[in-house]
Amino acid sequence: MEQYKILMEINRKQIFREKIPDIEKENTVSILLGGICCKEDILKYKRRMRVNAETDTMYPDYYIPPYNGNRKLRLVQGYLPKTNILYANHYELEIIRLLFLFAPENKQVIEMADNTLQRLKNTCFGNFCTQGECTAAGISVLRLLAVTKPDDLQWINTLLEPLGELFLSFGNRKASVQKGIPLSYLLMAYTDINNEKTRNLIAQKKDWLFDLLNGNCFNLMGKFIIRNAVSTLLEYEETGLLSAET
Repeated sequence: MEQYKILMEINRKQIFREKIPDIEKENTVSILLGGICCKEDILKYKRRMRVNAETDTMYPDYYIPPYNGNRKLRLVQGYLPKTNILYANHYELEIIRLLFLFAPENKQVIEMADNTLQRLKNTCFGNFCTQGECTAAGISVLRLLAVTKPDDLQWINTLLEPLGELFLSFGNRKASVQKGIPLSYLLMAYTDINNEKTRNLIAQKKDWLFDLLNGNCFNLMGKFIIRNAVSTLLEYEETGLLSAET
């Protein structure tokens, strides 16, 4: 549970753009690396998921997500997952993302990231899948790629382009979950990638996002996530039209 609490707190600070001291980054890396699950526990978890534990690529190889009894906990932006595919992969990929962000030259972290990316290449959600919450799990993959492989545009676009089509199809409904996709989590990935394609997507839905920003279907964290995404647009980045109070 300690790793989960750290994951949530660091992401909260990143969303609110709070400074994270080097000592906190070092402690985070130490605790997260110290929380790697043993192989026996990983295999046991995979068997619980009713997959071939020895050959499975759909579930994590390093971290087993915590449960409150049999109940799943929330994702980093507050969404409550329904499936173990999303919950388990979100947990591992978000941890490895932080490890690589804070310790990109650590040999153990590099090895974990490489092995995980290789695993993801053999999953449906790592190549875009619309079944259940696999689509949302693909957002976790995008977030990891933005940190570990920002130049792998072929893989990023494999996920970004169909997710972008979904994003543009959301219409003007004011809801935090659109067509089964947690909107704020998708916007976090867009903010991470922050390239011409993501900025174009955000620009096309700018007015709708401003309506959401000024509405009441998102809490303060959700509104900061929207603000961060819109802030990637040059017109707002340069003029500072989006204040921290927006």
